[in-house]
Amino acid sequence: MGRQTILVVDDSYLNREILKDILSPDYQIVEAVDGVEAITILEAHCKELSLVILDINMPRLDGFGVLQEMNDRGWIDRVPVVTISAEDSSQFIERAYSLGVTDFISRPFHEIVVRQRVSNTIQLYQKQHELLSLVTSQMLERERQNNLMVSILAHIVEFHNGESALHVVHISTMANILLKHMKRRDPNLVLERGEVACITMASALHDIGKIAIPPEIINKPGRLTNDEFAIMKTHSEKGAEMLENLPIFQDEPLVRCAHDICRWHHERWDGRGYPDGLKGDEIPLSAQVVSLADVYDALTSERVYKPAYDHRTAMRMILDGECGQFNPQLMACLEDAADEIQRDLGSSSLETVSHAGVVAVISQIEEIDELSEVDKESMLSDVASLVELELFEAQA
Repeated sequence: MGRQTILVVDDSYLNREILKDILSPDYQIVEAVDGVEAITILEAHCKELSLVILDINMPRLDGFGVLQEMNDRGWIDRVPVVTISAEDSSQFIERAYSLGVTDFISRPFHEIVVRQRVSNTIQLYQKQHELLSLVTSQMLERERQNNLMVSILAHIVEFHNGESALHVVHISTMANILLKHMKRRDPNLVLERGEVACITMASALHDIGKIAIPPEIINKPGRLTNDEFAIMKTHSEKGAEMLENLPIFQDEPLVRCAHDICRWHHERWDGRGYPDGLKGDEIPLSAQVVSLADVYDALTSERVYKPAYDHRTAMRMILDGECGQFNPQLMACLEDAADEIQRDLGSSSLETVSHAGVVAVISQIEEIDELSEVDKESMLSDVASLVELELFEAQA
């Protein structure tokens, strides 16, 4: 493995040479004579740098200008910065810290101090990113374990229904897409941290009550009689009752969310749904989203009693109100996300059997406001790598 690379930015040739003499035995040194040249190097090699040592007083673009540019482009979260200056006023230090500086090196340079501060800063950033990777891995593993029983139960339902096992994947995928679009369209929409992930996972249990419906009704290759349809409609109440009767976990958000989805995912915005005839925002958002996703997937999937409609036809039927009334804001999100839904659901496969858990992890990462965009990007990259490794091992 090659040595770590440090970018030294200083208009003084003497300062650059002194720092190079101190650090070159342990690090690869790249030099820039001013802020403009530093930005050019950062544009090309930011991911390869372990540290930037930055002078503040320089021509063309000073150190504060470089720091501002690094903030604007997100580089400050990827590579640490140690500044060089003889200035020690509180105003100077406060401004430097506010722009993301990690530490300071004063002139004249003291070899031991320079080497130790450089080493400490690089190690600190390495540990931080190692911790992010570890947290990502642990989150993914925890969600997979949590999702295991959900997936098992959901696929038992699908087996009982005679429906495709991809139905669960489609519902969780589409629910996640719709929720993200709702958050973008309505900045006043309040979703607690983790709620998108919770709804995504709980959506897999929306039809668990169908376990209690006789298979001759579930799989009847034709139109149900009025009596049969009345029995079929009880699956929403039965699913909610199953969850209500759990002896433990009643306070868990996943259980509460799954209960709401099970009971009310057949309600409609105009009050003409079932089982309780809820209207408008009386229907929990989780159930509204899963309801729309369920209708779309039912239309675009082949059933024992009907062929599959194509994406465009299904969209037209929903938007024209042929499948009941839905939240107008949710319908707008459906239109916005039409291409994304067609792409993501069309590319689903049985390899994504733990898809709800993966989507839940991604949703949780995206909702962590305290993380920088670069850290989120790093964690999402780790998720992708872990999933890719798992699929490779499964196929080996």
